[in-house]
Amino acid sequence: MLNQVKSADRLLAMAYLAAGMGIVGTSVTANKYLVGHIPIMLALELRFLLAVVLLVLLTVLIEDRLPRIPLRLHAILAAQALLGVVAFNILILLGLDMTTATVSGIITAATPAVIAIMSFTLGDRLSRIAWLGVLMAIGGVILVNLLAAPSEDIARRPVLGGILVFLAVVGEAAYTILGRYVTREVSPFATATYICLYGAAMFLPFALWDLRSFHAGTVPTSTWVAILYLGIVVTIALVLWFKGLTTVPASIAGAFTGMLPITAVISAGILLNEPVGPAHILGIVCVITGIVLVAGGRAAPLTDLDAES
Repeated sequence: MLNQVKSADRLLAMAYLAAGMGIVGTSVTANKYLVGHIPIMLALELRFLLAVVLLVLLTVLIEDRLPRIPLRLHAILAAQALLGVVAFNILILLGLDMTTATVSGIITAATPAVIAIMSFTLGDRLSRIAWLGVLMAIGGVILVNLLAAPSEDIARRPVLGGILVFLAVVGEAAYTILGRYVTREVSPFATATYICLYGAAMFLPFALWDLRSFHAGTVPTSTWVAILYLGIVVTIALVLWFKGLTTVPASIAGAFTGMLPITAVISAGILLNEPVGPAHILGIVCVITGIVLVAGGRAAPLTDLDAES
């Protein structure tokens, strides 16, 4: 019976991870509505200020108050904000300005592989089947970049754009690894709140600089809607992600970042009318297969603390 409960908890945690990262994938398309319409730093500041207000309200309603945490955890949360919020979003937006949302989304399929490699260097272990899943994710990225490179009329600098998106992936992978250490001691709502708070603080000086030449009247409605979507819906996705991380090791959770390119490609095709061809579909199939293989593999704990949790 106990095993059945643990299995049910594990499946629920995986559902949280898949849903959370699936929603985050749509943010790649939403960010495309920001590029060229509003200063990047100002848009990110508005997004994360909105996220902070939402999360503080939810945390107070659900958990009574925002908990006090040790300085050690604040340092980890600040590092997560720097890598997974500031670096990730800036690099994604710069990359999106040079390549398509479709290709950007599929490049992020490399996230599970980067997480697995980082976890391996920290003492984590994946089964052979799980490593095969990692290779499938990498294969999806290679397929898209070799067979479905965007033309210059829709992507002005696709190679540099792709490199910037991949660097964003590295930041996202580090963010996930660090998240496993925090979720042992801090609730998902509090974790997301502190990270967004640190992110907003880091963006603030640059946003104030952008305000000097900003004219709100020139910003299209679609851009404001995108900021609201990023600040509200994608913020809830962060809570779901951290909720899943309380049960699932980072090495396994990393596979579910493969949901990001799937929803990124689908949303880009529907909302931005970006072409989706056989290579894109094949890349998505590789990602889904990789998720199944990695999620089905058993991993050793990342650290001794993992073994105790």
